[in-house]
Amino acid sequence: MQRILTLVTLAVLAATSVLRAGEEIPGAPQRQPIALTNATVYTATGAPVNNGTVVFDKGVIIGVGTAVQIPSGARVIDCKGARVYPGFFAPATTLGLTEIDAVRATRDFGEVGTLNPNARAETAYNPDSEIIPTVRSNGVLLANVTPQGGLVSGQSSLMRLDGWTREDLAVKRVSGLLLNWPAMEVTTAWWMRKSADEQRKDIDQNIRQIYDLFTAARGYSEKARAGIDTSLRDIRFEAMRCVFEDTVPVIVECATRRQIESVLDFAASMNVRVILNGATDAPLMLEQLQRAGVGIIIPRVHALPRRDEDGYDAAFTLPAILAKAGIPFAFSDVGAWQQRNLPFHAGTARAFGLSELDALRGLTLWPAQIFGVGATYGSLEVGKSATLFVSTGDAMDSKANNVLHAFIDGRELELNNRHNRLAKKYRERTKR
Repeated sequence: MQRILTLVTLAVLAATSVLRAGEEIPGAPQRQPIALTNATVYTATGAPVNNGTVVFDKGVIIGVGTAVQIPSGARVIDCKGARVYPGFFAPATTLGLTEIDAVRATRDFGEVGTLNPNARAETAYNPDSEIIPTVRSNGVLLANVTPQGGLVSGQSSLMRLDGWTREDLAVKRVSGLLLNWPAMEVTTAWWMRKSADEQRKDIDQNIRQIYDLFTAARGYSEKARAGIDTSLRDIRFEAMRCVFEDTVPVIVECATRRQIESVLDFAASMNVRVILNGATDAPLMLEQLQRAGVGIIIPRVHALPRRDEDGYDAAFTLPAILAKAGIPFAFSDVGAWQQRNLPFHAGTARAFGLSELDALRGLTLWPAQIFGVGATYGSLEVGKSATLFVSTGDAMDSKANNVLHAFIDGRELELNNRHNRLAKKYRERTKR
């Protein structure tokens, strides 16, 4: 018993040690105009602007181009030979909700039960995560943070990747409702113990459960809007009112053609806006997706083919296929720390037929538009937020991306992180 208590104590101490606050200090509000000059400016709206200038003040861009008036008293940063990009956008991640995947005490992205529409990612978000600075060091400055698990996982929150508190970081406290669409196919895999008929019954039951939940929530919303008093207040239905009243999208995890078709039918039936998360089989039904006008969070590009008969480059070419069809998409990666590799997924897709402009839009403008913040974020335009960064090289190339400066709403970020500190520490060992 004493040995068990000792091991438990050591485990708790180990978990506690990794939960200490990060050392990076959040950026201060912008106090003077800042001009980034002599740069190649990637606006995400058109061709790059060579020898361009970006000027911003009070967190808002006030000038972009080659003949921009620099205000007196501005801080001028010479970016000769460097590139300026809009901040990259991670559309589906557990960043801030988990620290070490192998340590249960640091994971706070899932609730008990299958129906948790009232669980909100923002309330569990850890602004002092050690992972966040490592991610923004590659230009990822905005993240849609998503809970996981169950049938309805909860509400996602769109967060800035810098700030003192959750309130500072939140762009949208509620940016979507997470729904995991049930599998639609019968499997004959060796591990499956249920018969084909039993599986079909499970599929029907799962789909019915979704429709029953949303039908009841829609009825609750209609009564609330009509001012009908009810003593049976339901926190789950209260949380779902935003889907019917505020056009908050339902982010649906789905992959196969049958799942996607079922989701589109569901969206039309319930009159809700959906974002498809995954949609590996999207190339098989482009016309349907075009008519539906949905946005897609595509699965990670650095992946193996889903089926044996797929080409080796199925995941690499998916972005180019969607772009050619005019379907907006956002690049994604799994988990939390993997978000630092997000720009390099776009780089791979670019090597397999995606244009440079569309690769950039898949990291910036399109996810911003999909989540309803395209008027503020996603591109370098006058009147938009000064959420941007400067890299000495191609930000979508892992060998060239080197972020020198980064700003969120005009606040300059401290770009040091735990990885840099450890690298510096252990380089000293070779000198002794």
